[in-house]
Parts: sequence; structure tokens; C-alpha cells
Amino acid sequence: MKEIQSPHIPYDIYESPQELVIVLPLWWIEKGSIQILIKDYRLVISWERIKPKIKNNLIPLKEECYRWKINQIIDLPPQVYFDKIHSKLTSDNILEIIVPKSIMPEKIELEIQYDK
Repeated sequence: MKEIQSPHIPYDIYESPQELVIVLPLWWIEKGSIQILIKDYRLVISWERIKPKIKNNLIPLKEECYRWKINQIIDLPPQVYFDKIHSKLTSDNILEIIVPKSIMPEKIELEIQYDK
């Protein structure tokens, strides 16, 4: 049996020294169906689309848009604060995910302890 793959949804990523911002358009979304998980340094975003109401007497010739649950996987860098990632869904159904970055200092000087 052929495995059904979730379609790829385009997204944008913006970066500053403090954070990454992921912007993902979610058209025709069932708002209560969004789930965001972090697993193995990956952001896994899942949702279902709303199937529009159509006439009852129509027979589908091709159905791809609303058939499956969507899963979008985005790799994250390891130097982020995973517990501080947050998101919001705008009124235009744009999902914004803010990923705070941990700031790495240019150098760290370590103190050496000497045995007596």
C-alpha cells in the first residue's frame, strides 16, 4: 500500500540575534485542530483543513486539498530556549512561532583550580 505523504506548506523564517520567527500561512484551517510539538530538535506542526460546503449532488473527480491531516516539520537549531517557544494565530490565519535563541558569548574565561 502506498504511503500518503502530507503536502508541504511554504513558510518563512526570519532571524535576529535574539530570536527566530517562523511565519506559516494556514488557509482553510480548523482552528481547534492546530497542534505544535517539539521532538528531536524539530518543530512539528499539525492541523486539519476545513472542507468547504459544496452541493450534495457533486461527485468528486479529484480530492487533494482537504483530505488529510497536514504535518509540517521544521528543523530547529540546538541553541534555542525550547521551553520559551511561543506562537499565535492571527486573524488572517497566519501562524507565527517565536523561537528565542540562547546567546552564546564570544568567549568565556575559565578559572583554573590548582591542587595543593
